[in-house]
Amino acid sequence: MMRCCIHWQKNMILKRHNLNLFSIIIIAFSTIAKAQVTLLNTYQNSVSTTIGDFHGITYREGGFSSLHYIPNTNGTEFWTVTDRGVNIDASNANKGATPSSKYPTCIPTYDKIYAFPTYSPKIMRLKIVGSEVQVLQMITIKRPNGSDASGIINPTDFGSTAVEVASTNVVSDCANFDANTVPKDIWGIDSEGLDIDADGNFWICDEGGPTIWKLSATGVVLKRYSPYALTQSEDVAINNCFSYRRNNRGFEGITVAPSGKIYAIIQSPMYYKNVSGVGASGSLENSRIHRILEIDPATNIQKMYAYVNDGAIGTSSDIRPSDFKIGDIKAINNTTFLVIEQGARGAQNIKRMYQIDITNATEVMSGIVYNSKTLEELEIPSNLTTSGIVPVTKTLLFDLHASGWPTSIEKAEGIAIIDANTIVLVNDNDFGQYCPTENGIGIANNVNCTLYKFSLSGSNALGNYIPNNNIVLSNTDVFEVNKKLKAYPNPFINEINLENLQNNDTFYTITNILGQQVAKGEIVNNIINLEKLKSGIYHLKINNTREKIIKQ
Repeated sequence: MMRCCIHWQKNMILKRHNLNLFSIIIIAFSTIAKAQVTLLNTYQNSVSTTIGDFHGITYREGGFSSLHYIPNTNGTEFWTVTDRGVNIDASNANKGATPSSKYPTCIPTYDKIYAFPTYSPKIMRLKIVGSEVQVLQMITIKRPNGSDASGIINPTDFGSTAVEVASTNVVSDCANFDANTVPKDIWGIDSEGLDIDADGNFWICDEGGPTIWKLSATGVVLKRYSPYALTQSEDVAINNCFSYRRNNRGFEGITVAPSGKIYAIIQSPMYYKNVSGVGASGSLENSRIHRILEIDPATNIQKMYAYVNDGAIGTSSDIRPSDFKIGDIKAINNTTFLVIEQGARGAQNIKRMYQIDITNATEVMSGIVYNSKTLEELEIPSNLTTSGIVPVTKTLLFDLHASGWPTSIEKAEGIAIIDANTIVLVNDNDFGQYCPTENGIGIANNVNCTLYKFSLSGSNALGNYIPNNNIVLSNTDVFEVNKKLKAYPNPFINEINLENLQNNDTFYTITNILGQQVAKGEIVNNIINLEKLKSGIYHLKINNTREKIIKQ
């Protein structure tokens, strides 16, 4: 009996030892797996051009909604695009306004206040300098005639309804409602995604329309892909199903694959439902299905694929399928892509980076073609399977929050791939405001647009990555550079030396990237001492010549 007990005890000790060893292996494996994604650095855009003042807040450029790495810049320069401008949630605005004969109530029919209605969305060239993100260049998005586009909603039946109007301020008296509105704009855009093709053109997707714009290097519209009636000579048709996107949830991400094909993804499942025999009418709350649009610009052959979001998470008070939003999409190669999927409601706050593959995905159709249902009405993966549809495959690459993305930063809206082991993400700061009561009065959120640089190693590295080396061919610096004057070293630490000075080159001025003068003085022995300057990018002006200089 004693021998049996001793044998039993030895077995238990051995089992505990093995269990502890197994636990150690699991913990070690988890640590290694987590360590394969590392947040390397963050870089903030704390200084940019002022837009103007509205309701006591001074607004400056921000709203970065996409990111594209500029090759051969040592991981420091990027293109981004702003969204439509400062727009303040206003579904509860004007509730206490005095009624008028025309407007017994005057809650805005389009639930945003355009604080600066003449604002034009912009493409920006960014540069990391130290811990800062500086704006090197701004290109205004332009109409075909070269005039500035706007961020105002599109006309009725082109992305807005007849009752929706663009409000520009809250009112205390409904008699003043009309005076605080502006006309809709056929060339309005809520720009969200950006990429560059082999010809040096920008491709921008629109969350509002939803439409896709092809722009020249100077920002002029060359083509616009639209699901609506083609009224402009630049318009090219895409499937009409996209006109049933949910309000403000059109195309959120766009990318150019190495093949030259364009891929754009819809932000949330669309309200594309058959009701009472009327195709594509009605709303959907439970659908998990987003559409990806593929365009071959050379042939205009177009295809669509199904992407399925993660579905309900938590209790009924938490994330529903309709709460998920896509943040961006970026091509790894011709068939695989990075996609940000995010959702927040109740106690749940989810941000995930997926790698998706379209290789075996089924081309999907529009209309009531799936057992008297639209694609969106199929709602869940099992119904896709029953209808013979294979969605794009999804593989979780990493959880943003677990990898260092702050839970307080709401919108992850840009992906840039530097190489197979390095990506950079950016947040949209809504131009530094939010409006929790949706009364049309913004509150400063003190959030800057920030670049988050991640290292990917091991199994998290981007396999079969094909770099996008497309550049904006006609891009030049904002300032004219003097080819004769030479300033060195550049970048410099404290002093710069000058060569090829002319006889009257005696004095200098230094301006920052906003055009503000930060230093001036006399040139002594062809040397300028600038040790008091902060690290950054500046422009040295001597008489009528300029030279870009960088202080480390």
